[in-house]
Amino acid sequence: LSVRNAALKRGGRKDVLAPPSFSSSNAEINRYSGKVNQLPDANLRSELMDALPLDFLDVSPNDNPAFVDPIVNRLEKLCAMVDDDSSAAAISPESLQETLEQIHSYGSSILDIHRDMYLAAVEEGRLRKTEAAMTAHIKGASTKMTPERMQRLSLFRVRPYFEQIDNAKKELDLWCHSGGNAASSFDPSSKESSSSSTTTLDPNWQFTAPLKVGDEVEGDLGGAFFPAKVSRVAGNVYDVVFFDGDRADGLERDQIKLMTPPAAEDDEIDTTGLTKKEIKRLKKKMNKKKGK
Repeated sequence: LSVRNAALKRGGRKDVLAPPSFSSSNAEINRYSGKVNQLPDANLRSELMDALPLDFLDVSPNDNPAFVDPIVNRLEKLCAMVDDDSSAAAISPESLQETLEQIHSYGSSILDIHRDMYLAAVEEGRLRKTEAAMTAHIKGASTKMTPERMQRLSLFRVRPYFEQIDNAKKELDLWCHSGGNAASSFDPSSKESSSSSTTTLDPNWQFTAPLKVGDEVEGDLGGAFFPAKVSRVAGNVYDVVFFDGDRADGLERDQIKLMTPPAAEDDEIDTTGLTKKEIKRLKKKMNKKKGK
């Protein structure tokens, strides 16, 4: 399902099975929800949600056509069972092959990041044992938490790895959207299409979008981010209240992670898969939030 979705984005086509582009919670949108669960064929739903072969990352798609070709053929058949002729044209065997190569590169990057994280944890364990052995002969010796040792805690060391994972996701998404025009057939030379197209968010919107009092965020507390709400905005600095009642004052924008993208205008809402009643309820909720 992910390969098909990426290939469609790359071809500039809208995915008819995609869930709505908004979410009422802070969690990431689950791509396995939406219209894919409305497909009448249970076997088709199951096959679309199947994972790629377990040894997919062990094989280079460019160097092993005998391994990749059956995957491409299977994906092509599944896509043909879902998509109309226009979308099917965007999911050619060549585009599926190209998408598999890109996802292979993405998956390899994620695997390397997790490997490095694991190796760092192993090395830290060895270092702690060595430090403990060096002071074992001292009676009543206390283990002081020095600034250097504090920075080695997983609380601080894990964050850079997750930032690398986020960057890898952004790179994959950028690749998907760089292959064709938006699904709305946006024409850069047309003023009409320019005014009706959906505004593109800054890839780093979570750390750049404007904040207001009451926004649900994650605030930087000693190098780690925890759930909070914005309680005060004063120019370019912000006060937040954490989920446990603790406060942090004077945080800069890059120390606060916004959890939901800035609200879109009514005509920019993707209502794919929604009933008329659900669309009406959504618009009512958004208007209430805007104070209309």
